Amino acid sequence: MVSTIPDAVRRAARSPDLAILIDLDGTLIPFATPPLAARLDVGAAQLVRSLTRCRRTQIVIVSGRPKPELDALFPDPDGPWLVAEHGGWRRRLGSWTGLDLGEATPHGAEERLREVCAAHPGATIERKTWSVALHYRNVPDSDREGTYVDALLALDGWLRTWKEYELLEGRLVIEVRHRSANKGTTLPWLRSAVPPGTSVIAIGDDLSDEDTFAALGSDDVAIAVGPDERPTRAPARLAGVEACRSFLAWLIGVRSDDAVGDPVAMSGLHPVATHVEAPLLVVSNRLPMDDDGLRARDRPVGGLASGVSASLRRRRGMWLGWSGRTHEGARALAVDEVTGRAGFDLSRQEHALYYNGFANRSLWPVLHGFIGRARFRDAEWTAYVEVNERFADHAMELTPRDGVVWAHDFHLLLLARALRDRGHTGRKGLFLHVPFPALDAFETVPHAEQLLAGMLAFDLLGFHTERHAANFARAASGLLGATETIRGIVHAGRLTRVGVFPLGIDADEFRVRPEDELDPEMIELRAAMGDLKLVLGVDRLDYTKGIPERIDTFARMFELVPEWRGKASLLQIAVPSRADVPEYKAQRQAIENAVGRVNGELGEAHWAPVRYVSRSYDRPSLAQLYRAARVGLVTPLRDGMNLVAKEYVAAQDPEDPGALVLSRFAGAAEELREALLTNPYDRGATARTIARALGMPREERIARHQALLAAVQRSSPASWCEAFLEALTSGRWAP
Repeated sequence: MVSTIPDAVRRAARSPDLAILIDLDGTLIPFATPPLAARLDVGAAQLVRSLTRCRRTQIVIVSGRPKPELDALFPDPDGPWLVAEHGGWRRRLGSWTGLDLGEATPHGAEERLREVCAAHPGATIERKTWSVALHYRNVPDSDREGTYVDALLALDGWLRTWKEYELLEGRLVIEVRHRSANKGTTLPWLRSAVPPGTSVIAIGDDLSDEDTFAALGSDDVAIAVGPDERPTRAPARLAGVEACRSFLAWLIGVRSDDAVGDPVAMSGLHPVATHVEAPLLVVSNRLPMDDDGLRARDRPVGGLASGVSASLRRRRGMWLGWSGRTHEGARALAVDEVTGRAGFDLSRQEHALYYNGFANRSLWPVLHGFIGRARFRDAEWTAYVEVNERFADHAMELTPRDGVVWAHDFHLLLLARALRDRGHTGRKGLFLHVPFPALDAFETVPHAEQLLAGMLAFDLLGFHTERHAANFARAASGLLGATETIRGIVHAGRLTRVGVFPLGIDADEFRVRPEDELDPEMIELRAAMGDLKLVLGVDRLDYTKGIPERIDTFARMFELVPEWRGKASLLQIAVPSRADVPEYKAQRQAIENAVGRVNGELGEAHWAPVRYVSRSYDRPSLAQLYRAARVGLVTPLRDGMNLVAKEYVAAQDPEDPGALVLSRFAGAAEELREALLTNPYDRGATARTIARALGMPREERIARHQALLAAVQRSSPASWCEAFLEALTSGRWAP
């Protein structure tokens, strides 16, 4: 049966002059392990030869492979034109030319990646002229996540220095690549060598091919390949390598004959929506990460993404967000109706000013009460406004004027106002995942009034706790003269409802069953700990979490309660975060200094008071760590909710549970009243609280855990999501 071929593809295929840009691995030929094992089989070679013989048709193989490999695969100088190393080298009529990229070299990045490679058996390095790649396809599944995170950490400092290089993530590969050597640079080179008006069909399977798609003209066509359900700019998708070959055979028939119909039967070509009218649109700064465990540093803890995604599926909705990539000049949306996700790229300047700038260096510290860490620059505020406008433009492409829009977090405080300016009349809600501070803190922001007015342009505002909601109401009253009523906040003739919606977790996902196989690292940890009591801290790397302060407090416990010396150790896990923001690099250094100082001053040959790990763990391994810990130490200096506290409770053995020490400045403290609540700024009192938790009798631990578990089980990401959407769409709200 012949697939429905989109009109744009059909028109391009029948244009007088046609250029076909096609990726190699995963597109024309299947992936192989190792990559060098992938060969051009007889069928693929025949397709390429036939395309080169078609009238007024030029085929170009565009690959990330180095030029010697492409020469070996395509030795005929009269064969296809070749592009190697993602655009760094181009071959036409047998002659190679390279980009002039100056003296820059990825040698330093290669050295760092080789150190990572040596620590993770199975990882391999591939060096090219303008890039270096770490392949971890052959790394054992249990170590892939650690390999990925270690590579990110190793490259962090080098990428800060060599701004002309960027990080590119592919299928089980991380590549450091010169920004100017991308597949999109192939288009100007191609157009200079083909007749004017030549149409282009570009075919590729991964993110590097999106650079090509972004550079195409209005008469060109992009086709994505593969079952990897990711947003793409391409208006059509082929199911895989075989479908791609079927399509190429169809193209050969079109270019070789003057037949009106489709010369050959083909399957696997499916249109991808370029315009969607989703009745519900969720908008967040960044799209949720894939559920493959490979990008766990950004994984929403507690199943938030899965809970929201389930509601989107039920309501035929879409999720809009930044793709996570920077790309100059690319403005188009990449849409995938299968996954319900739509993404777009930011320019490097937008990312630097909007995200790293106003969002993370102005709003983030102020919202958490760290006024002294905030900085304010006019250019960053301007970028914040402009990117919110971009989000609004893309939102209007995806939802009808009366559609429901649910925005998330502090990156999008101006989205509702921008949507109203564009004629959007549907319900608009915002959930703030971070705290909202007291008035005297928030008013330090030079644009506080505009931000508050922007928030009040939403129909419903959601917060984790009563305190955060009350702080917002006072700020709106104090700075804007808004009126708080029993139904919400009235400002400029509009009512904005305010609700409290505490986010929960999927508690069953953290329950450890007797039949569960122990993680190898857990076996080693148990052997190393022996009879020591384990105190566990798990946090994203951020100064709001108070990790250096926690380590010093733990050391203080041994001074105040010396009988615990040699009997307890703290394992602190700090998941890397926002590596391109200097403050976070300084935070990591402060943690490492604190660990070294404490172990140097208090440690003994057989006992290290503190163990520190800078990486992430998958959910089953994390649950085992929680269960093994006698004390869960969750002491952020300020936090919106902190789901780690709930995860720790859910993972405990009800017959012999651990004790939870929880900062009263975490949003979770409003629900988890039976935890040992403490003030992390009072290090002496917190140190004594840790000692109390370590020595807590089993009967008391069981009683507290029963109450804590009941509180944790009252909500889940799915129920939280449904509660907010019900309040937004029905007009009812949580008091």
